[in-house]
Amino acid sequence: MLYWKITVQWKNDWDRPLNFQCSSRKSSIHQIVSYHDNKMEDRRFDFNCRHVPSVVGPVSCSLSGYVNDFDAPVLYSCPNGGYINGISSYHHNHYEDRRYRFRCCVPYSRHCHRNCSWTNWVNDWDSYFNYFVPSGYVIRSVHSIHDNHREDRRFQFEICQIVKH
Repeated sequence: MLYWKITVQWKNDWDRPLNFQCSSRKSSIHQIVSYHDNKMEDRRFDFNCRHVPSVVGPVSCSLSGYVNDFDAPVLYSCPNGGYINGISSYHHNHYEDRRYRFRCCVPYSRHCHRNCSWTNWVNDWDSYFNYFVPSGYVIRSVHSIHDNHREDRRFQFEICQIVKH
């Protein structure tokens, strides 16, 4: 019998900034692990990346501005055949929430999104989640809502295949 041990290496501490990007521009985030603590009223995150096989040649990456206000929804999409390669955020104790920025990478050669769909919510309030992007897909978009009573967020992702025009 074969057992896999998964070790979580949190990329942020409670109430501290999060700054993560994949080591290669030709990689996308394919696993997101997150845990919410009710005492700290914050989330910790871990990410893993994998190579995007359809992408060859140069790739341009850029970090968005902050895409949400505290206590407000997040809705962000990478354009032009792009994929999420990194995430940054900071926490504010008054709001008990985070503001987010996303790093998108877009191949110079023309690519487009295909067979896109939204996941269901990947987490319940105040809960742990471990989301894996299906093989052959990337995360194009992130949607998140905040609840002031629970001081937590729920997340869902738009996943797509990337193909060359």
